[in-house]
Amino acid sequence: MSPAGPGSDAGHRLAVWGRALVPRVPDLVRAYLPGSPIDARRRELLVATVAAGLGCDRLERVHRDWHDLLGPPELSEVDDDVAAWAIAIALGGPDAEPSVGLPEELTGASRRAAMALVAHTAASVASIDATAELVRRLRGERSEHGEQEGGLAGRLLASMAGLALVTPTAAVGAVVAVAGRLVPPPAALELAEDPNLLAQLLSETLPTWFGSAWGRTFVAALPAAIPVGVSSGRTGATVRVGEGRLRITNGIDPDVWAVFDGEIDALVRAGSLSLTRELRADRLPR
Repeated sequence: MSPAGPGSDAGHRLAVWGRALVPRVPDLVRAYLPGSPIDARRRELLVATVAAGLGCDRLERVHRDWHDLLGPPELSEVDDDVAAWAIAIALGGPDAEPSVGLPEELTGASRRAAMALVAHTAASVASIDATAELVRRLRGERSEHGEQEGGLAGRLLASMAGLALVTPTAAVGAVVAVAGRLVPPPAALELAEDPNLLAQLLSETLPTWFGSAWGRTFVAALPAAIPVGVSSGRTGATVRVGEGRLRITNGIDPDVWAVFDGEIDALVRAGSLSLTRELRADRLPR
């Protein structure tokens, strides 16, 4: 196990990852700004995955909740490769070659943002662990790594140094926790008993499109269901949005407010990504 791994002293891990994070702060900040090379949904899922891989349930829970508010992303094989790479780097330490294992499809900006997110997450986990070790020492409990790891002063300095890392995350966690209680649950999906292909594809993609906090609030706030038609070639379906539900039926109903011509290829691609989203999410460490 590398010295940066979860089994080593938290203070040492914090120092190692802190040095790796400092030159990557601009990329980290950019990852949380509009126009980030990694969209917010993937960002939060990546951070939660790394936190889970490092065994930090508290940090994982914060970013999982944030991810749930943003809504599910449409994952692909590239996301699987990035998740596997991120966990390997987090466990192996920042001295590992950062570009090895990353898909070639990623741009340079995406690679830098991914590495910055891993470094920040690993440093945050080390900071949380250092604080926990300090609390155990103050209680007179023996360190699980032995007494050779440093004195009380060193642990105190490590905890103070990591405070700047975890304070913003803790603040976000508090806001997300409150928002999670206020935002309506995902809209209930009602599908025709014998749906045509277009209706089935819409049933797979609509939960993603309306899965964010804004989308869920919008669907729940509509006092009446708005009927919208979707057609592709000779196939049609009607979507009724509102009253906390998404209802999909075959054909274009006569009372629709508008009809949108959809490209079946795009819907098939979105549907296939949505179909594999839950499977891929289950394969990520929790």
